[in-house]
Amino acid sequence: MENLTGSCLCGKVQIEVSNNFEYMGNCHCSECRKFTGSDYSSVGGVKPEHFCFKAGEEFVSIYQKSEETALAFCRVCGSSLFSKKHKTGMYNIRLGILDDVPTHKPSFHIFTASKAPWNDITDNLTQFEKAPIKQ
Repeated sequence: MENLTGSCLCGKVQIEVSNNFEYMGNCHCSECRKFTGSDYSSVGGVKPEHFCFKAGEEFVSIYQKSEETALAFCRVCGSSLFSKKHKTGMYNIRLGILDDVPTHKPSFHIFTASKAPWNDITDNLTQFEKAPIKQ
């Protein structure tokens, strides 16, 4: 399977992930909006064995958002990198940090009930008002 590289804005943190994402979607929850500074966050989920740091792990800061989720960002430039789900071990990679183009695209929107009021979703992707049952 092909691997993709990703990096933060300053380039100090570099990652590698498999191009075999379990899912790719757009999250509209208020917490993702706060963490990314955007009206939604596009993420791709990878299993831990398909994620590694190529450089700069020492520049990653972790914010423990909840019992279930840790958020990672570059402590030098502030780039939002990924979230990690403790229960499943999944990494939700912020697709904007990828330096390479993944094979697939996001296929759904989640937490649309709390989306930014100025954001009109105009594509035909599946929408979930909250999270899908299986994450």
